[in-house]
Amino acid sequence: MAHRKGNVKIKWNSSFAYVIGVIATDGNLSPDLRHLHITSKDKEMILNCKKCLGIDNKIGMKARGGSKDKKYYVLQFGDKNFFEFLLGIGITPKKSKTISQLKIPIKYFKDFLRGCIDGDGSITIFKHPESKNPQYKVRLCSASQRFLEWILYKVKELLFIKGGSIHIPKNSSVHTLVFAKEDSIKILQWIYKGKIIALSRKKEIALRILNS
Repeated sequence: MAHRKGNVKIKWNSSFAYVIGVIATDGNLSPDLRHLHITSKDKEMILNCKKCLGIDNKIGMKARGGSKDKKYYVLQFGDKNFFEFLLGIGITPKKSKTISQLKIPIKYFKDFLRGCIDGDGSITIFKHPESKNPQYKVRLCSASQRFLEWILYKVKELLFIKGGSIHIPKNSSVHTLVFAKEDSIKILQWIYKGKIIALSRKKEIALRILNS
């Protein structure tokens, strides 16, 4: 039986926490307090979000940044109950600079974090300029420093790591939470464990690191 459009089943599990992470970083809540949309260059991520939300809405295309080239995939739907749920956990309209601590169950924080990284983060491999040894970094970007501070606090609390830093650029509104090699490995082992939903291109990099 197909799900009705915009009929999201609100129940915490690994997949639901993942899509909450995507919405927290790459989602947009309308001021009408009903409609939401998720935008990405990766069609796979939009399909993953549809699956996690259990909805059957069509995927559209849109342009960004003044361009007329519609190269971004967008999932748009209306669901008042789900919208109110998001407000209740701390995700609001015009959230990019104001989002901070969210109400995420500890059990599913790793899945939420994986959704955040798929939404607006990165996993990179590079060589140290002097030693030439492989280096790894996990990054998460946000216009809200308070959100990144909360993410860093929770990761330290749950994984007992000591590193992690937030870079605040002089000429940009985007802040970046960065984890160095050892901490990145611990995080990747944590968020990519077991059968999960994830963006395959980032998961592939993560598994290359974990299998090296």
